[in-house]
Amino acid sequence: MQNRIVFLLIGIFPILAFSQQKSKGIVDAQYECVWNVRFIDDTMKMIPGIEEWIILQIGDNVSYQDTYSLQQHDSTFVELTASLRTNPDAVLDYVKTQIDNLRNSTNLSESGAPRVSPLRTVRLYKDYKAKKIKAVDNISTNYFTYEEKLLPQNWEIREDTMTIAGYACQKAVCDYRGRSYEAWFASEIPISEGPWKFYGLPGLIIRLNDTQRHYEFELVEFKSTNKTIDTNVLTTNKIDRLGKTEKLTKIDRKKLLSVQWGKQGGVIKKAEMEKVGISYTPSIRNHAFIERDF
Repeated sequence: MQNRIVFLLIGIFPILAFSQQKSKGIVDAQYECVWNVRFIDDTMKMIPGIEEWIILQIGDNVSYQDTYSLQQHDSTFVELTASLRTNPDAVLDYVKTQIDNLRNSTNLSESGAPRVSPLRTVRLYKDYKAKKIKAVDNISTNYFTYEEKLLPQNWEIREDTMTIAGYACQKAVCDYRGRSYEAWFASEIPISEGPWKFYGLPGLIIRLNDTQRHYEFELVEFKSTNKTIDTNVLTTNKIDRLGKTEKLTKIDRKKLLSVQWGKQGGVIKKAEMEKVGISYTPSIRNHAFIERDF
């Protein structure tokens, strides 16, 4: 990307310092970052998977991250629910359209399943004040949450420099949960944030990849925003999801990942699909999750 990503630098510190907190756990976000993430879907044959956008909202004391796919899914569900009042066939029409799109898609694995981002359903909250990360994810219709300390990775800042998207960037490297990473950060954006759980460099991470290039992140947008972040999940262990409140089951991070990325997750999905009369065959995964320490 040759063109400079445009953002408003004037007033960066006053905005961060004087934003007002809203009621009932709703706080202002000052900035929005969007990274394009590419991952290798089949690491045995090095087949690229689908690209995804990770979207990060940054507030005074907290940030919230999800994905474009997740936002689109939620938005579509809300629209379908509203349409049902006047058009009972709305859901059926939507399902037929999705089936047709799937049949015509070229982005399918050898088993016929669509290639999707492993990070697609994860919600991440970084609580700067409490120094913790809270993750929310699901297996089928079951919602889980785990917490961990918000700590910088073991960054080693190098002297290498490079201009990326118009920003003067400097290189940093680290090892994190089974992978080695290279990051390029821009000191002119004095925000110690990055995609996924990466954090703690003296500037926003513009580009990040593991050394095997199974996961690659690149900033495509950084801008000021008037959006808000719902932080109630940090204290209630409940989340508003598609018009209803879902209770979150606390779980150990490694246990959740081992379930999701092992046979047990497929068994859960198969059982729940069969309850509604739909056959389900767990897909074979030839790629690994971004965290490999479980």
